Amino acid sequence: MIPLPKRLEQFPEYIFSSLTRDAKKLEKETGKKILDLSVGSPTYPPSKDYTEVLKNAIDDPKSYLYPGYGATQAFAEALIQWYKTRFNVALEQNELFPLLGGKDGVSHMPLALADVGGEILVPDPGYPAFVGPALLMGSVVVPYLLPEESNFKLNITEIEKKISKKTQLLWVNFPSNPTGQVISLAELEPIVWLCKKKNIWLVYDNAYAEITYDGYVSPSVLQVPGAKEVAVELGSFSKMYSFAGLRMGWAVGNQRVIAALAKVKSQFDSGLSFSLQQLGAYALTHPDKKWHEAMIHEYQRKKKILMDIFTSWGLTINDSQGALYLWAKIPETYENSVEYAADLLQTKHILVTPGSAFGKNGVRHVRISFSSDITNLAQYL
Repeated sequence: MIPLPKRLEQFPEYIFSSLTRDAKKLEKETGKKILDLSVGSPTYPPSKDYTEVLKNAIDDPKSYLYPGYGATQAFAEALIQWYKTRFNVALEQNELFPLLGGKDGVSHMPLALADVGGEILVPDPGYPAFVGPALLMGSVVVPYLLPEESNFKLNITEIEKKISKKTQLLWVNFPSNPTGQVISLAELEPIVWLCKKKNIWLVYDNAYAEITYDGYVSPSVLQVPGAKEVAVELGSFSKMYSFAGLRMGWAVGNQRVIAALAKVKSQFDSGLSFSLQQLGAYALTHPDKKWHEAMIHEYQRKKKILMDIFTSWGLTINDSQGALYLWAKIPETYENSVEYAADLLQTKHILVTPGSAFGKNGVRHVRISFSSDITNLAQYL
């Protein structure tokens, strides 16, 4: 038998791929549909204003040509304007790059910023895509804890202790996937300072910047004075506009990092399509505020419903001000989150994500997505 490369043994299958397969298998065996609360895929439909723009953009002959590498002029100008309006951050055209979704930036960043054997600091619990691609590319992943006792906030002292001579990159993500925890601009300042002091890159995953509640407004790391010396930020249209299936995002910040990322991506794809860049440029410059407010209201409604149900089932949940998830502590009667999730799937046909998928610090938690369609929730209770 022809062997497969050993690098595939360095990381497990992506958690949401295996969860989906298990759910489909159970559906086939039982004939009963699974209620999928595992994936943060928005079911709230996009603004019709934006979908009309996309329909028209598809008719443009340029949409069927290679888009070229980098941003169109319209997309670049729109993103520059949006950052100025939203964060009062000034960008140059060589400080931005369009992505095929935020995960595109996450998965390619280790190739751009870390050597084989170089260390990458990742949050625990944290987004699984911070880990798998880094291991695939030969980097060393070093988790830093977001402890339950501090409500899953980061500890700058603990992070500094994890930095070694081999550390090249620090990942930070707020609003957090999976915990929903948020951060202030004042709390971002010492992180930027630490990366400058230690001469390491900072990549800030801000994919949930516009999915926030109760008056909280997400900052950009680039608002910190001097942040561009060490930092880049990833943004996404997926949750912000319910465009998850279109795969649209961006990277902004340090021009050397942007150039390195562009160089890496030139070997993997041929850029974000012209029609999607047209849509992105329009969406950034034509905010549909009523639609966005209605979307946030709907997420809050579903969050409360699911919070009440899972709390009544014995889980402990702290409310959060960002993202699309409940980070729920399982009852003591279960050994770990995998056991709880498996039992819930078998007994109630409800699929949630075991917290251990997000790191060792999540072993007694599950992630519950309230972006899912819960129209038929009653039949699962």
